[in-house]
Amino acid sequence: MTARSLWEIERPSHVPQSRPAPGSAYDDVVLGGGVVGLSVATELAHRGRRVTVVEARPVIGGGTSGRSTGKLSLLQGTRLSTIERHHGSSAAAAYVQTCQEALAWIEQVLERWDVPFQRRPAVSWAAHEREIEATRAEDAAARRAGLVTRWQRAVPGGLPGYGAVVLEDQLQVDPLAYTAALAQEAVDAGVDVQVGRRARSVGGGQHPVVALDDGTELTAEQVVVATGLPVLDRSAAFATTKPHRSYIVAFESDQELEPMAVSVGSPSWTVRGATDADGRPLVLVGGHGHAVGRSMPAGRHVEALRGWAGEHLDVGREVAAWSAQDYQTPDEVPIVGRTRGSSRVHVITGFGGWGLVAGVGAARRLARAVAEGDEVPVVPPRRLLGARAAAAVLGWNSEVGAHMTSGWLGALGRAPVTPGETQGVVTRGRPPVATSVVDGCTRSVSAVCPHLGGIVRWNDVEGSWDCPLHGSRFEADGRLIEGPATRGLAPVRPDADESTT
Repeated sequence: MTARSLWEIERPSHVPQSRPAPGSAYDDVVLGGGVVGLSVATELAHRGRRVTVVEARPVIGGGTSGRSTGKLSLLQGTRLSTIERHHGSSAAAAYVQTCQEALAWIEQVLERWDVPFQRRPAVSWAAHEREIEATRAEDAAARRAGLVTRWQRAVPGGLPGYGAVVLEDQLQVDPLAYTAALAQEAVDAGVDVQVGRRARSVGGGQHPVVALDDGTELTAEQVVVATGLPVLDRSAAFATTKPHRSYIVAFESDQELEPMAVSVGSPSWTVRGATDADGRPLVLVGGHGHAVGRSMPAGRHVEALRGWAGEHLDVGREVAAWSAQDYQTPDEVPIVGRTRGSSRVHVITGFGGWGLVAGVGAARRLARAVAEGDEVPVVPPRRLLGARAAAAVLGWNSEVGAHMTSGWLGALGRAPVTPGETQGVVTRGRPPVATSVVDGCTRSVSAVCPHLGGIVRWNDVEGSWDCPLHGSRFEADGRLIEGPATRGLAPVRPDADESTT
């Protein structure tokens, strides 16, 4: 399986050509150069503020934003009925309004930067008979929120199922091209976009100081952390979200699939059509996700996608397979607000796979509040302390504790051993040792995640070490990929154990 997405194969990586302003003092520093961070920065710059975006990767769109399926839809699985169940119909309507405003703005950006997009029906469908009620509930919640949906027995596109909610005239796009357009929009607004620079710490006070990995310090009036799950987290957002990884496989096809569809059950399936660089039709099949680091070997999830596509769709040769990561909240409402102890450091996360629209809407609203000096809630929000959400959060953190314990016990009980090709194993040592073999190269690093001390697990699909606690991920050589950690896994000797370290 290639780690490169279809979009990365089809187009070159994007490095924005911004013009850095002199000095290191800004009104706002935004950490994270995905669609959320770029949207925050653009809105702030349009309000006359001096803004910089700091992205750890050397290109824009290398994270979740550029690796998604590119669905820009107001119908988002069963999100509206879930929000309504937790918070009432007015909250679901407010969520739809935020997303509608975001989608209108996104369409303007795509047109301004000549990014092609297609209008397609969005579909939430019941893959099993037991899921019919969920689709009907979503249809009713969507209509109460102001969307013109319909429920029908036949699932569009010939997908196997028992009924579907349909919302016409939604958008699909190459998400990497979309993210690149947002970067150009930000630069055009005057934002200084810095790539290949990682934040290591943020100091509090009236003028927060952001320390970068090269020793540079950026001073700001406000800091917005938009890095998926917040790095430098004083908000405990990691304790109220669940890191979720899902997979996508692209196949050649005789004709392009029309609907953008998501099944409402578990495991969930998502499908959409696309075309390659020569205009030939493709079908993208995704889903079968799981909490990061907790369902190994990860390869079985990709095999499940391949098997389902082969059974139910007219697909040909596989052209790409990849994965992406996002963070869920128990009530499916994003987390947006300021960190405890600081009115000038803000976080934004928890989009549950729908950040291309919901993330943009939340980002633009946060930017307006920051620019106008409005009060924003403390993170984590009080709504997650309610009985229903609190029970889910408690369950999630119980799972974290169980994986912390089992990871350490497993590592301490396993003698040093060299794994086979493309495999990784954690064995005892001080610290426990994570050893992998990729292309004949054996590497050994500390198995202890530097975020909160979880023991990492080998991801056979990505060739990475994944932490099952809060989703930090690392290359085979220990370099940090993503998550709340701010540094990589330390190198150790391959033969390290409790008697030699």
